[in-house]
Amino acid sequence: LAMMMHLERIVSILPRTSVSMMFAYGSGVIAQRNSEIKRNMIDFVVVVDKPLEWHRENLKLNSSHYSMLRYIGAERLTKLQTDYAARVYCNTMVRVGEFFIKYSVIKTSHLISDLIDWKSLYISGRLHKPVRVLISPTSRKLEEACKMNLKNACRMALLILPEKFNEEQLYTTIASLSYWGDIRMKIAENRNKVANIVQQNMRQFADMYEPILNHLYEEIPLARSGETFNHLLTTDNIFHLLEFLPSQVLYEIENYMQQRNTQHCDLEEIIFGLANDINYAKKLKYAVEKIVFKSSCQQTMKNFLTAGFLKSCRYFGKKLQKMVRS
Repeated sequence: LAMMMHLERIVSILPRTSVSMMFAYGSGVIAQRNSEIKRNMIDFVVVVDKPLEWHRENLKLNSSHYSMLRYIGAERLTKLQTDYAARVYCNTMVRVGEFFIKYSVIKTSHLISDLIDWKSLYISGRLHKPVRVLISPTSRKLEEACKMNLKNACRMALLILPEKFNEEQLYTTIASLSYWGDIRMKIAENRNKVANIVQQNMRQFADMYEPILNHLYEEIPLARSGETFNHLLTTDNIFHLLEFLPSQVLYEIENYMQQRNTQHCDLEEIIFGLANDINYAKKLKYAVEKIVFKSSCQQTMKNFLTAGFLKSCRYFGKKLQKMVRS
């Protein structure tokens, strides 16, 4: 409760215009092994129905949060947010009292698309892991999309994991999804990040995913004994899990298969072929890596632009320090 009140005080400086959801994430608010919360920058995501109106108000209230791009005006800032990379606009290294924060703004409809289809996995991937929700989804559509995102993460993990696995392996696989192919993990990130997140937050992961698993018990033969799970990876079960995967994952798989097959196949034939392929898990991982690599490269370059040169250097320096310490 104290943490939530603390976070709400910090973000009280931001406009509430058309905000449909707001949450804090990362090592500044969620405990991680070998990391002190009080030393870390606090990351927020602000989801808005009308980004133009939101940026107009924020430029009036907090113009200093923006780089030199503030001089191009709210219309162009909004276009930069909504038309490029992961459709996110980030202001970073913003000082609020004794704390530094970063906040990322995304349009509600774009987040819903990412949650359901995994268009970029940039924000939807953050929501695979525990977060601190400051404003709950204001629409049923957004709320249902958040649930679908967790179901998709569970289905993907079940396809990647062996037939027998434990609870920690499940959550580690889920937490890893949005880091596969992430350019930042290669150049300036804590190499033990996933393990640090999962091992310190097993209860929070269980709170998120046990309701999802209870639903999946009805879909596929998944048995549980204590912390150990068993499921049969038959062709039929694999096919069933595959056909419900996010559309962008299926699109990447379809592209991959079409490039290697001179005969045209429709998506159902491709899914059936993949379900019978002994290397299906590797191809699924490849598809996720393609999505994450593209969005992480594009959004990282965009973040350098929106943050400005000096803030970008400071932010990158802090990431390098974390990598060295790991």
